[in-house]
Amino acid sequence: MARRVRAPRPAFAIAMVAVVLVCLVCVGCGRGPRANGGGDRATDGVEAPAEEAGLGPMDERERAAWASARDGDPEEQMRLTDAIACEGLHQRAQEGDATTRAVALRAMRYCRDFGELPWLAQVAAGDNDGEARLALEAIGELAARPRRATDPEDALELHEGCAELLALARSPKKARERRVLAVSALRMLAERGCVARAEIPAELDAR
Repeated sequence: MARRVRAPRPAFAIAMVAVVLVCLVCVGCGRGPRANGGGDRATDGVEAPAEEAGLGPMDERERAAWASARDGDPEEQMRLTDAIACEGLHQRAQEGDATTRAVALRAMRYCRDFGELPWLAQVAAGDNDGEARLALEAIGELAARPRRATDPEDALELHEGCAELLALARSPKKARERRVLAVSALRMLAERGCVARAEIPAELDAR
């Protein structure tokens, strides 16, 4: 006679289901975002830039990058920008001394977007003539780049930065050199729709 197989007890079946669910949850957690706040990122051998949440204390590797960029080598400045991103340059400039601010401002011309344009425009209108010149040079380099598909992502920063530059260009209290550089940048940025050409002062020769 065939032996009858007893159906599993309800309590046992419930326990097995619970075990399976726990395993699935553990697997899902292992595939979640990284602890640094971002999801998986393809690096292609390039070090991921700093997260927008802010940089931690500067380590030896970053100190070496700043020291190399201090000599003015464009390649070293680009490496620094790639390593900590423009948000990182801005943060270190605020934390550091005058030398650090100058290096950061020079490296800003290699930013990949216009996210720091408002800050650069504020520096351009500030009291420090040397820093203002560096900021305006960086803005000019950024403005001269061809338009890219990612530009609309920075629409808010573009409009805010253009408004700051326009105020600088219109201010008779500011040095003529600064106003001329601001007008030159605005004429290039007008292609991105952040300022109307008719609003840009025409009395200054920006050539």
